[in-house]
Amino acid sequence: MIIDGHAHLGGDYRDVKSIVSVLDRLGVDKVVLCPADSIRRQSMSLPDMGTRVSGMKLNFVVNRFIRSVSATRSKWAAIEMANKKIFDTAALSGGRVLQFYWVNPLETTADKLEEKLELWKFAGIKLHQGCHPFRIKSGIFRDIAGFAALKSLPLFIHLYSRKEVMDFISVSGNFSTNFIVGHLIGLEIFIKQRKMLGDNVFFDISCPPLVSSERIRLAINEFGVRKIIMGSDTPYGRDNLERVLSRIRSLELKTEEIDMILGNNLEKILLI
Repeated sequence: MIIDGHAHLGGDYRDVKSIVSVLDRLGVDKVVLCPADSIRRQSMSLPDMGTRVSGMKLNFVVNRFIRSVSATRSKWAAIEMANKKIFDTAALSGGRVLQFYWVNPLETTADKLEEKLELWKFAGIKLHQGCHPFRIKSGIFRDIAGFAALKSLPLFIHLYSRKEVMDFISVSGNFSTNFIVGHLIGLEIFIKQRKMLGDNVFFDISCPPLVSSERIRLAINEFGVRKIIMGSDTPYGRDNLERVLSRIRSLELKTEEIDMILGNNLEKILLI
């Protein structure tokens, strides 16, 4: 099975028709979808900075920009409302769209998570420290990670800073949750601190303009193909799904290893 493991509603994925069209054209079975930061009818044009700037440095610079424009209550409200749109899209997709609920840890509770899961039956949870400035070493993160473990839901997390990466590494093994670390953020720190890292941590390799092929190879060499998950991060970049598929298939890997990255690893985590 081929799964776009991380994408947002917008651009090439602006509605059910466009989503199914892209998936069919590229031979992809399903997509994991969450809201975008705002309504985006067109995909964004992003420069290929991943080949020009050190990967970890680029991640943290981008994070500071994201926080400057997204850490507002109006953005939070828009994202929460868009979660309902993701549910509606998934319901109309015939199983092609899998909803990840983008949770605001600053405004949620365990009861609210339970209520939303009962209502939407989402396939996983997403957290983003750039948009919602919560701490890893906080009670609410512990509660959300524990909830995800209890419900066998994977938890995708976009980490913000070196400190938050270190804090995440230090607590990752305390949970049975399957964590997916977005965009290879802090990869070099994960490599250096691998002895502290839980075996329940996987690495998302989106988005193509910001994550180079060399960085993907580094992650594979250090953690193995079973820990790598393909995602596009659509609509943040043009033709992202096509580009990331091409990158993975161009790597010097066995066919079964390519298949693992393209979807088999995520399929096991999602229990589908």
